[in-house]
Amino acid sequence: SGCYSQYAYSNGWEHTSIDFNILVLALDDPNPNIRRRAAESLGFRQQAGSTDALLARLEKNEKDARVRQEIYGALGKVGEKTALGAIQACLEQEKDILARAQCAAALGNIDSELAEQLALKGIHDEDNRVRVQAVASLGSFRSAATVQALKMLVKDKSTPIKNTALLSLGRTGSIEATAVLVESLAQSSNREQALVSLQALTLLSNPDSAEAIRKVYTQSSDEEIKRYALVAMANTRAQGSESLFLDALSSEDSETRILGLIVLRNFGGPGEVPAIIERAMIESSDLFLMDSDQLLLDPTETIIKLQLLNEYLKTVIRLNPGSGEPLYARSSIPKLIPRTSSAHLKIAQGFYETRWQSLYGLGYTGTDKAGEIIKAALTDPDARIRAVATRSLGVLENPGHIDSVQTMLFDEVAEVRWIAARVLGRLNATNSIDALIEMLNDTSAQVRLESVLSLGYLNAQTAKQKLSKLAEDDPDQRVREAAVFAASLIE
Repeated sequence: SGCYSQYAYSNGWEHTSIDFNILVLALDDPNPNIRRRAAESLGFRQQAGSTDALLARLEKNEKDARVRQEIYGALGKVGEKTALGAIQACLEQEKDILARAQCAAALGNIDSELAEQLALKGIHDEDNRVRVQAVASLGSFRSAATVQALKMLVKDKSTPIKNTALLSLGRTGSIEATAVLVESLAQSSNREQALVSLQALTLLSNPDSAEAIRKVYTQSSDEEIKRYALVAMANTRAQGSESLFLDALSSEDSETRILGLIVLRNFGGPGEVPAIIERAMIESSDLFLMDSDQLLLDPTETIIKLQLLNEYLKTVIRLNPGSGEPLYARSSIPKLIPRTSSAHLKIAQGFYETRWQSLYGLGYTGTDKAGEIIKAALTDPDARIRAVATRSLGVLENPGHIDSVQTMLFDEVAEVRWIAARVLGRLNATNSIDALIEMLNDTSAQVRLESVLSLGYLNAQTAKQKLSKLAEDDPDQRVREAAVFAASLIE
């Protein structure tokens, strides 16, 4: 066992670094821990031949229950129908409860009528741990028999069985599940049932459940229930749900407000943006009215406000980036924060993130004011700010900004230089051809690559000889290939 024991012991999460044949050999190692971890890796990899190897080990009458548990778990992860015979035998004969539970769990990952029948049989197991896994597996199937069984199981006296049945009903996507889940939500006698019912409705994603979800959101004073309701409502994609997401922005709980913004970002539209901007302007005003000493009096509150502002900015940029100039303009104001503690560092990082987002968004507004704000950021001491400002000048597509962009070709940081090179090509900056040719000698391969491409787009006749040379001898393959392409564009 010498050579492969070492590999199997060292695998940890690095399942893919171990040779497949070594793992197969390790299934027969005298040490049960080696066998168990080999089975774990085979399940993780789901490689062809894994099922045969795992079944072969079972046929040798594996004595260690923990190894059997891992083998059955691995068979489920691989999900091949050829494992069903062994899984059926396990459910009928295995004495170890946890191994039997693994077999019940494996059924949900095997697309087979027999797997469904075995799961339906497994819900009658004498042990609740096995029953719970069988009920969970039923969520992978769609037949009338399965849906009917789950509808009965939501009335089970065991809370874990009932909750798992609710979630599985949601996963089936059955129209019949809607009424059951809505009733469970409406009649929730405790917080746990309400949360599970909302999770199940999230999985179901049926617009017919929207009214029940809205009612719970409106009537509940529990912020976690409200957040679950927001996610469930978003998944229904029901018309008119945007008003609920906007309402979440008025919550006193910052987590609920952040979730409302995330949901709006993914399911809202331009129509919600004016209200979002108005709310953002009100909530973030203190950040720009207070000096750094005042902001540091309550660092936790300041950090939360910055997180929220960042989410507001990202949401406006996603839904209607051209409409956010007032918010971008204010949020792009530099704020000097002393970096003398971890709280100070978090606040400084928060202001950087909101400023970055603002400069990014300003590029989409197309206004002269935006151009002036962006150009002012080109001299910022933070290279990340200079980089996004350079990009945004390109997005504005104003030829009047070409000279400003060209100066960034000579920035000390490579990221700024290559963004400038890219932008000049997109702006059709033919007056910058000589400067771009100079950048072909840059120490950064990415700068050379972007300069090469821009010269091609600009049809730079004077660069042909230099491009031919780069195509032959640049040390970076990407640059060589780009030079060939760019030369082909020059007529």
